[in-house]
Amino acid sequence: MEANARNLERIFDSTVSYQIPLFQRPYVWTEDKNWCHLWYDIVSVADRYLSDENCRSHFLGAVVLERVNNATGSIETRQVIDGQQRFTTLQILMIAIRDLCAKYENTKLYDRFNDLVTNRRSKVDLDYEAYKVWPTNSDREAFEVVHHLSLYNEERYSQLDSKILQSQIFKAYQYFTRQLEEWFKEYNEVENCLDALWQVVREHLQIVVIDLHSQDEAQVIFETLNARGTQLLPADLIKNFLFRKAEGTEAEVEKLYNEYWLEFDGDFWRTEVNQGRTKRPRIDWFLQNYLSLMLQDDIKISHLFDSFKAYVNDTEDNYSKFNNKFFAHPKNVEEHLVALKAFAKLYREITQPQDPRLELFLYRLEAVNTATVYPLLLLIMKLWNNETKELYDVLGLIESYLVRRMVCGLTTKNYNRYFIEVLKEIYKVDHDSQITVNDIHKILSKSESDSSRMPSDDEVIKQLVDTPIYKRMAQYKIRAILEAIDSASHHPKTELMPIQRNLTIEHILPVDWSRHWPIPQEDLKPEEIVEYKARRNILKDTIGNLTLITNSLNPSISNGSWESKRPEILKYSKNNLNLYFQPESDDNLAVWNEEKIIERSKKLAELFIKVWSPPLMKGETTKQ
Repeated sequence: MEANARNLERIFDSTVSYQIPLFQRPYVWTEDKNWCHLWYDIVSVADRYLSDENCRSHFLGAVVLERVNNATGSIETRQVIDGQQRFTTLQILMIAIRDLCAKYENTKLYDRFNDLVTNRRSKVDLDYEAYKVWPTNSDREAFEVVHHLSLYNEERYSQLDSKILQSQIFKAYQYFTRQLEEWFKEYNEVENCLDALWQVVREHLQIVVIDLHSQDEAQVIFETLNARGTQLLPADLIKNFLFRKAEGTEAEVEKLYNEYWLEFDGDFWRTEVNQGRTKRPRIDWFLQNYLSLMLQDDIKISHLFDSFKAYVNDTEDNYSKFNNKFFAHPKNVEEHLVALKAFAKLYREITQPQDPRLELFLYRLEAVNTATVYPLLLLIMKLWNNETKELYDVLGLIESYLVRRMVCGLTTKNYNRYFIEVLKEIYKVDHDSQITVNDIHKILSKSESDSSRMPSDDEVIKQLVDTPIYKRMAQYKIRAILEAIDSASHHPKTELMPIQRNLTIEHILPVDWSRHWPIPQEDLKPEEIVEYKARRNILKDTIGNLTLITNSLNPSISNGSWESKRPEILKYSKNNLNLYFQPESDDNLAVWNEEKIIERSKKLAELFIKVWSPPLMKGETTKQ
C-alpha cells in the first residue's frame, strides 16, 4: 500500500469516480457526533484565513482506496474501502458551498466547487460517473436529490419525498447550509467568506489517502482499521466480509444484496433496543442469537464478527461437523445470506409478534426479564412455525420453566449456558421422527441442580402461600402472574373480557392496616400480639392478599376497611380476580383475615399450576 497526505482539491479535481461498495454500511453520521466537529475544524481554519493569521494544514483523517480495473479509456475508478462517511460528508459540504455560490451569484467559485463534486458529462460514459462520490445503494436516491437541489427552489423542495427529507444525507446538507449562512452573517461579507472557504478547501484541509496495491488484502485492512472502537456495527463488518467473498459480476453481487441483505440496512434492524441493561442495534441481538443457535455456543456480543467469520470458514473447510437433522447449514456465501434472511424473518416474528400467543409469550418473557432463550426460540420457530398447536405447547413449557423459577427465587445467571445445553440436548434426540413436545418437556425437566431445575408443584405452592412475593419480586413480574391467573379463572359461561395491562396491584389487607384492621388484642398475650403482627405483615404481601384494580380506583380505597373496600372493588372492577369477592348465600367472605388470605393463596396457586405446567417425572409423558 501507499499512503500520502492530499488536499481536497487534489483528491477531487481530477476526473475520477470514488465508489462506495454496496456492502458498506449506509451513511450514518449525525450532527452531534460528527457534523458539528467537522464544521468547527473547517470554520476555525477559515476564521484564521480571514484574520490574516498563519493557516497551517488541518488533518481530517484517512481514507483507504482500492483501484478498480476498468476497460482502457474508462474513467479512473476507486473503491472506498474505509472512510466513506468522511468522503460523503465532505462532498455534501462542498455541494452546500457550491449552491450558496449560486445563490450569491459567484459564478467563478460555483464552477470551482462544482468541479470538486461533479465530473464533466463529456468525460463519462455512465450517469452515475458524473458524481465524484457514488454512495452505497440505500443512499443513492437522497444523494442524487441533494446534488441537484437548491433549498431556495421552494416548488422543488415541497415535492420531496418524506424518505428523502428524513435521510441523514439530506439532513447533513441542511445542517451545513444553515451553518454557512449563519457564519456569513458574522462577517457580513459573503464574497470574502466564499473565497476563504475556497482557499481552505484548496490548500489547508488534508486527508491521508491510503492506496492499496493489487497484492494488498483489502478485507484484512478494512477489518483492522475498524477493529478499534465502535465505528462499525458487527453487521457492517459481516456484510463487507460476505460480499467480498461473493463470486460473480457486479450485477450478480448487487442482485444478492437486493434480495437478501437490503432489509438489514433499514431502520428496523438498526434501531437500538434494550436487552437487560444493554442497548444495541436490533441486528446485533439477532446476529448474537443466530450464531448461538448455529454454533451451539454462548456467543458474546463483542465477538460477533470474529465468530461469524470463523463459522463461514469452518462450513467451507469442515462442513460435516455442522450436520443436524433439523436444518442444513450454509455452505457458501449465497446460502449464508439465504439463512440470515430466513432466520431474520423468524426473529422478527418473535420480537414483533402478530400472533396473539406469541405476543403473550413475549410479554411474559419481559416479565421474567431474560433474553437468553432467543436462540432456542429461533429453533422452535424453525421446527414448528407451521404447526400452531405444537408451537403454542412448547412456548407454554418454556414459560412454565422460567416463571416457576422466578416465583421460587431461583437464579437466572446461568440461563445463557443452560439454554445452549438445551439446544444440544434437542440435537441429541435419537428417534428419527420430528422432535415432539414431549421431548422438549423431558429436556426442561431433566436437571436436578438449583441452577437449572424446573420447580415442582409443591415448591410453587409453598412459595405462593407462605412467601411475601410483593417484597421479593418486582411489581411488573407480580402483575404478569396475576394477569395470567385472571385469564385462567375465566368461566366458560361468562363473556371473555381480556384483562387490561395497565392495572395496579392492590393490597386487600392494606400495607398500613393499623387504623381500620385491628387485631384481637383482648384475646392475646403481649408476646402473642408481636407474633400476630409479624404473621400479618408477612401474609399481607403474599399472593392471596393481592389483586389488580384501576389506577384511579386505587387511592380511594387503598387503606380503607374491608366493609368499605369490598363494595367499591365489586362495583368498579370487572376482572375475574375480583369476582372471587362476590358475596354468596353464606357470605364466607364477610370478614377478610389471615385465614382468608391463605385460602385464596391456595386457590390462586392452583390456577398458577393450571397456567404453567410442572416438570415431568421420570418415565412420564407430557401432561395436557
